[in-house]
Amino acid sequence: MTEAALLDWLSAPENPAVRYLSARNLLAPRPGAATLGAFRTRILEWRPLRTILELQLPDGGFPDQAKVRTARPTFWALALMERCGLDISDEPVARAIDYLATRRTAKGPLSYTGGGSGVLPCYAGVVTRTLIGLGAIEHDIVAASLEWLVDHQRFDHRSRRAGGGVTWPYRAPANFGCWESVSCYHGVAGAFRAFSAVPAERRSPAVRERLDEAITYLRPHRLYRKSTSGKPLFRHMTQSFLIGDYRSDLLDMLQGIADADPALAGEDWVHESIEAMEALTDDGRVPLVKNYGRALMDEVPLEPVGSPSRFLTYQWLRVRRTFDAGSAGPTMGW
Repeated sequence: MTEAALLDWLSAPENPAVRYLSARNLLAPRPGAATLGAFRTRILEWRPLRTILELQLPDGGFPDQAKVRTARPTFWALALMERCGLDISDEPVARAIDYLATRRTAKGPLSYTGGGSGVLPCYAGVVTRTLIGLGAIEHDIVAASLEWLVDHQRFDHRSRRAGGGVTWPYRAPANFGCWESVSCYHGVAGAFRAFSAVPAERRSPAVRERLDEAITYLRPHRLYRKSTSGKPLFRHMTQSFLIGDYRSDLLDMLQGIADADPALAGEDWVHESIEAMEALTDDGRVPLVKNYGRALMDEVPLEPVGSPSRFLTYQWLRVRRTFDAGSAGPTMGW
C-alpha cells in the first residue's frame, strides 16, 4: 500500500482519534485550526473511548478487577487516552493524574501500590513516558520519577556496570530481579523510553548520561534480541499491542530510538530493527496482535485484536518519518 493510500485509511472517520492525529501530524498541507478542532471534538464523543472513560471513578482513578486495588488500571487508561490524542487539558486526563499525585506517589515517584514497594523501574519508566506524551512534563510526578530513574535504575550487562548507584531502601526491585548482573530488560526499556521522551533541549546532563547508558545496554541486544542467540528477548517484542502493562514492544523501542536520536538509524543494529518492524506489517499496516491489562477491562474496545491497527500504523508511520528526516525531536504527543 502506498503512503497516500495509508493516509487515506488512517483518515477514515470511523476512527476519529487516528483521523485527528493523522491530520495534525502527517497530512500536508495540514488542515486549518477549525477543521482540526472539529476533528478533536469528535474524539471524546467516540463510543469506544467513552466506554473506557465511563469506568473512571469519582476519585479520578480507574477500578481494578483484582481483589486489591492498584494504580495499574489507571496507568493503562492514561496510555489509551494518550493513544487517542488527549492531553492534560482534557478533564479525564487531569483527574487521573490528580489521582496518581494524591494516592500513588507517597514516596515521590510513581508507585503502582502507592508506597515504596510499588516503585519499579518498568512502571516508573513506561508511565512517565505516557505522562510526558500527555503534556505533563512540568508535573511533579514526572520530575520525581525521572529523578528516581536517574538515581536508581541500572544498565548492567555482565561485566559492564552503569546507572545510578543510590540504594533504594525497599526490596521490591531485588525481589522482582530488576537489578541482577544483567539488568531486567523491562526496566531498562521503560527508563530508556522515559529519558528519550524528554525533548533534547530539556534533557539534564544526568538524563543525557543515563540515556547514553541505556543505548549502550541496548546495542549488544540489537535493541530487542538476546545477545547470545539473536532471538527476540520475549515473544511480545514482535506482537504489537495497545496496552503492554510494564512491557515495551519493538515498535515502542523504535519510537524510543527515534525520540532519542533519529541519526541512530544509520547504525546497523537499529537499521536491522527497522527492517524487522517493516516485515511485521501487512501491506504497510501494523496488526494488533494482543493486549494486556485485563484488570481494567476484558477487551479494549478501540480496535479488534487480530486486525490491522490504525493506531499502531499511525505510530509506525510517524516513527519512519522521523528516521527518514533524521532530525532530532521527539515524536511524543502521538
